Amino acid sequence: MHLLQTLAFLLLVYHARSVPAPLRPQLKGRSFKVDRVRRADYVAHGPTALRNAYRKFGIVPTSFGLDLEDFEPINLKDTHPAGNQTDNEPEPERTGTVSATSVQSNAQFVSPVIIGGQKIIMTFDTGSSDFWVMNTAIPEAEQQGHTVFDPSKSPTFKVMQDAEFQIRYGDSSYAAGMVGTDTVNIGGATVENQAIGIPLEVSPSLLEDQASSGLVGLGFLSISTIEPKKQPTFFGNVVPTLDEPVLTASLKTDGVGEYEFGIIDTNKYKGKMANVTVDPSNGFWQFPSTEFAIGDGPRQTITQVPTAIADTGTSIIMASPEVVEAYYAEVKNSVFASDSGGYIYPCMSEMPNLSIAVGGTMVVVPGSMMTFSPVGTNTTTGESMCFGGIQSNQGVDVQVFGDVFLKTLFVVFDHRGPSLGIATPA
Repeated sequence: MHLLQTLAFLLLVYHARSVPAPLRPQLKGRSFKVDRVRRADYVAHGPTALRNAYRKFGIVPTSFGLDLEDFEPINLKDTHPAGNQTDNEPEPERTGTVSATSVQSNAQFVSPVIIGGQKIIMTFDTGSSDFWVMNTAIPEAEQQGHTVFDPSKSPTFKVMQDAEFQIRYGDSSYAAGMVGTDTVNIGGATVENQAIGIPLEVSPSLLEDQASSGLVGLGFLSISTIEPKKQPTFFGNVVPTLDEPVLTASLKTDGVGEYEFGIIDTNKYKGKMANVTVDPSNGFWQFPSTEFAIGDGPRQTITQVPTAIADTGTSIIMASPEVVEAYYAEVKNSVFASDSGGYIYPCMSEMPNLSIAVGGTMVVVPGSMMTFSPVGTNTTTGESMCFGGIQSNQGVDVQVFGDVFLKTLFVVFDHRGPSLGIATPA
């Protein structure tokens, strides 16, 4: 019944309010921030993170590793039950933090976004350019575990006439539906008439990702999937209102972090900031990455995939195959396991540092940060086995530097140029 009411409402506003409206960003000449925190009950799971990253970039694994008879993987279904997220659940005292029921997914960190006066838990994603949200037009059973947007309860929602969006991933998962506009508030900055994808159909694999109820795409316009005319991202819309046209990401290993729009806070980093020119032609924050080194070893040239993107919507590092192979050659008893879809090793293993180039700057990811999660047990030795935070990108066009990489840095996504600034966190 509620679904029919929602669809009837959408049809009503389509005829009554579907008008092309100019964008009206508010609060000119300012900066604002939003906390990005690890969900209190989040359970990291490496194979899921890798599978979701492969799906996002349309990667089909070409090597499947060994079948390990003495490996017993973690049973995720026994870890925590999932439940509905609601706006009535209490929040911790720290502004912008999120508390919700347990889920396992690639969205390790989430942030609160206000759409039409409704708080929705979403993922900030520099690796995509669509703003889309779970909503009440999806069958009620499929809303389980998500905060959902109800267009009928928003006084500012409008349907965008003749517009639609359709995101399809490499594993045939998808979200598709209509497009509307509404007032979006992130951290106190407001954009009126922000284009928002309102999916009417969502594939089961995306519905299972209950950590987040939508994406705030922060890439470049060319990879927007809205048709017949691509629509600006929230970042693109808010840039004219900011003191500086920048987004900074300060992600922390303890799960607490923040995004800040409009200002480069010099108290957040130390030393000199390095800048690298970004190539936005493919829609990503893309840059050259041509060298790497393992531990104290010599620099080596990346020959297979010498470019990379910075992606806040991916949990792990997906590197060029020769980088990954060289790295795990230095990890004792590591193995590429078919059960997990990637490299695993005893959790007590000593992990070497990884140095990898961002333009002309070598960034060091400490070995202590290279383990993503426990993944199972070696039934012969009784050792706990862990899943590595760096896995192969299977030789596709770009390396993807996700959270494991970004946590080591203070990062500036700068629309001037555009460019990427990187520095050591304070």
